[in-house]
Amino acid sequence: MTQSRAPATGRLGVDESNFDVVHDRSQFGSAKWANQWDEFSPRVEGYGLVSLWTADMDFRAPEPVIARLREAVDHGIYGYTKRDPRHYEIVRSWFQRRHGWSVDIETLLPAPAIMPSVAAILRTFTQPGDGVIVQAPVYSPYFQVVRANGRRLLINRLRLADGAYELDLEDFERQAANGARAFLLCNPHNPAGKAWTREELTKLDAICERYGILVISDEIHCDIRLNDRPHIVFSSIGDAAAAKSFICTAPTKTFNLAGVPAATLSAADPERREQLFQAMQASFMLNANYFGRLALEVAYSSGDQWLDSLTCYVRDNVDLVSRVAASDLPGITPMRPDASYLIWLDARELDAKVEGVHRFFVERAGVNLYDGRVYGPGGEGFIRLNVGCPRSVLEGALARMASALASL
Repeated sequence: MTQSRAPATGRLGVDESNFDVVHDRSQFGSAKWANQWDEFSPRVEGYGLVSLWTADMDFRAPEPVIARLREAVDHGIYGYTKRDPRHYEIVRSWFQRRHGWSVDIETLLPAPAIMPSVAAILRTFTQPGDGVIVQAPVYSPYFQVVRANGRRLLINRLRLADGAYELDLEDFERQAANGARAFLLCNPHNPAGKAWTREELTKLDAICERYGILVISDEIHCDIRLNDRPHIVFSSIGDAAAAKSFICTAPTKTFNLAGVPAATLSAADPERREQLFQAMQASFMLNANYFGRLALEVAYSSGDQWLDSLTCYVRDNVDLVSRVAASDLPGITPMRPDASYLIWLDARELDAKVEGVHRFFVERAGVNLYDGRVYGPGGEGFIRLNVGCPRSVLEGALARMASALASL
């Protein structure tokens, strides 16, 4: 692995062989590897199931994070905790050096995780029956958070052109005019891994400005950048965008910390920030999680080299999927991501042929991927593959998939 493969903002230095180690996660309640029958983790009798579905990685967190959490465990007293006095400076510094986002510290609020924060924002700034725009296919909890909070789901379908998603701005404006009060943006996009450009975000912002729509930008997948396309924080495109938006960030996807969550919100408008602070305080959402806040502070302070090496490893896994799909997975076309460790696989023709591609690979290959139908309209016939795993696991899964397809 050469220095040139690292992102320009970082340095290599982490032993990548650590990412090759296969860890047994089944004894620790892993949702991804749970041996139980449900729609997400089906049991395959007599044939071990390879789970590459949900969005966590099979890699250990950075060693400085592990060491700090081990110290905290050994301390043995897990009482109420306060954030490091430098907590928000640590967050600001991370986004400045990784993404060029010079966020003002006074705009930052603590949060337990991103989706509870999205729910709090919707409850604070919209009313039951108000419209909320989401861009399908997209992360499935978006549908749930809108509907479960009594808001009206407005779906703006992304257009698929030449193997990549594009904005349908005409339809977005139709949805905006249909009583929309908020827009839940996935930036970068999950499941496609698309990093929206400044031009695209600016066009969305103009429509939201015209119709008085607030923007909730979920930017949890921004850190693992697989090409030269930069991550553009929504609020960074202009003062108007900053004033109307809530930027939701967390280290949990980046450093595999979903089980010890902590998040940060940025709300540039002081009046809305105070409203949200009061609402979150009323819901007891502001107390720091003992382990989550430690993990965030250490990861953002010392995780650059680990992330640079992880990014190279994930990029090579993406390359592997592209090569194998081209030669041995007929009927499957990967959509190459700009960011994240998730690959959106177009298997629409195969889906029709086998009457359900997700179930086909579970039953015929013992490989559990995420069924694209979960992601709403436009997800039919797609499957999502998580390549945040040791290469040997990925190679084995792809070999099983190839063998199953060869038997058709």
